[in-house]
Amino acid sequence: MKNWKITFKFLTLLVLATTLLLGCNKKKQEDVHAEGEHAAESVQLTAYSAKSEVFMEFAEPVAGEKAAFLIHLTRLADWKPVTEGPLKLVFTPKTGAPVFFTVPAPARPGIYQTELTLATAGEYTLAIIPEGKGFGDTITIPEVHVLNKGEAHKAHAAEKHAGHDEKDAGHVKGEKGEKHADPSKTEAGHGKEEHAEEGHDGHDHGAEESGHDDKESAVIIGTGGGTIPFLKEQQWNTEFMSRPAEKKDLATYFSTMGELVPVSNAEATVSAPLSGIISGNRPLPFVGKKVAKGEVVAYIEPPLRQEGGIGQLTASYAEAKNRVTLAQKEFDRAKRLYDAKIAPQKRVEEAELSLASAKAALEPLEKALDSIKGDAGNGRIAVRATVSGTVVEINSANGKGVEAGQPILRIINTGTLWLMANLPAADAGKAALAAGATFTVTGLGGEFRPSRLVTVGDILDPQTRTLPVIFEVPNTGSRLKVGMFANVSIRTGDAKNALAVPKEALVEDEGRWFLFVQTAGEAFERREVKLGAQDKGYAQIVDGLKAHERVVSKGAYYVKLAATAGKGIDPHAGHAH
Repeated sequence: MKNWKITFKFLTLLVLATTLLLGCNKKKQEDVHAEGEHAAESVQLTAYSAKSEVFMEFAEPVAGEKAAFLIHLTRLADWKPVTEGPLKLVFTPKTGAPVFFTVPAPARPGIYQTELTLATAGEYTLAIIPEGKGFGDTITIPEVHVLNKGEAHKAHAAEKHAGHDEKDAGHVKGEKGEKHADPSKTEAGHGKEEHAEEGHDGHDHGAEESGHDDKESAVIIGTGGGTIPFLKEQQWNTEFMSRPAEKKDLATYFSTMGELVPVSNAEATVSAPLSGIISGNRPLPFVGKKVAKGEVVAYIEPPLRQEGGIGQLTASYAEAKNRVTLAQKEFDRAKRLYDAKIAPQKRVEEAELSLASAKAALEPLEKALDSIKGDAGNGRIAVRATVSGTVVEINSANGKGVEAGQPILRIINTGTLWLMANLPAADAGKAALAAGATFTVTGLGGEFRPSRLVTVGDILDPQTRTLPVIFEVPNTGSRLKVGMFANVSIRTGDAKNALAVPKEALVEDEGRWFLFVQTAGEAFERREVKLGAQDKGYAQIVDGLKAHERVVSKGAYYVKLAATAGKGIDPHAGHAH
């Protein structure tokens, strides 16, 4: 009997322990379920000012109960987190005095955490004011809804009654029933569409949900339709930035190939003025040497024979000068006789013609002697550069004999070049619209811009079937070289007030162009776009983007990786930190 009592007592204790354990497990499951419901009602909200982006996650507040707020604060200037200073939260009801809260410092760089209690239910305007040293701003949230306990009970009951299957099917729960929505725009808790249905003061939150209205949305609730997750910590730790699309005046261009050539009057061949031998006392300039106009580039020793040399030039000059002297005397005599009425006027006219002819024969000989002034005491002929520029070719050598007129070297002034663009026959009709150009050269960084349009050809080249269009190009720093080929964009018009994004925001995929649009703080969307004019580092978007939508202007590659690796955003999931 005693053993039986002990056994019964043991069984009783075992049953009691099992019951308690099951009860604890049930309570834990209920707590987990309740926690899941609480997470499901978390609201995500994104707001922008001129200086900051605020991305908040919080459970919709209930009057008299603590509500946890997680606030991510980003500087738009460099897209880095705010790392110091207090954050003031000012809740202003429609009636009554504002309620102030202060978060002393970020819990981690860019992230402020706080729990606060609002005593009264209703609609509040929230002002978020960072007060860190050197960074002040105010970000305004026009509407924050604080539930009373009855509303919170009703919302939980409606949520529980609706069931999770309908939630997964894309139903948005409201306080007065439910409303079907696009699953990509479904979000946990009370979203904008709920408030619009409930009729809170006539506010329309549909535009805020989409984030794609023609007006820039100051506040975005939820993901805005974006399904690519890219968290704030990822954004802050990479070269990332987003910015709204802008309206700009851009130029329209079409592309072709071109070549850099010398300006027609900036190239000269220096030839031997007379026959002789290139003196070895002065080395000829090397290829690439800069020379100035009038600079001596070579000396020529007089030849042994007179023909073609300086001796023949001197003799010819003396003879021509004597003819001018005689012709002048004959003209003076004829004029005196005519004035004395001894000789007819015809004799004066004939003498005048003879004098003019003699002077014409003397003039080139004088110039030739001036251009080859000899080295004093040695009788050498100095050969001078006729233009300033760079020696690009040597046709003779020291100690080598040259004949009069034989080339010695070639000089090109490369301070200014011509860009000769060759328009295919199919584009020849656009040549009349040419108003400017830009071009790039393989191996040289940056974009070059000609200073002016020189000429547009009238005749197609019969061999290449192209039309030449010539632009003048300043060659500061001598980066450009004669003979380089260029990719030329010729301007043909203007695109006024065009919707434009930086070119670095564009991503090419199999010949199509895409942008990553930031629909909310941590949500993005891949968007195919069509391009128009491209100018000054910007590209016109003619289709696929609306004004003021934010595009990823730096770091699109990282968002692309996130799109490839991620499985999309669960609109009911909270943000774990």
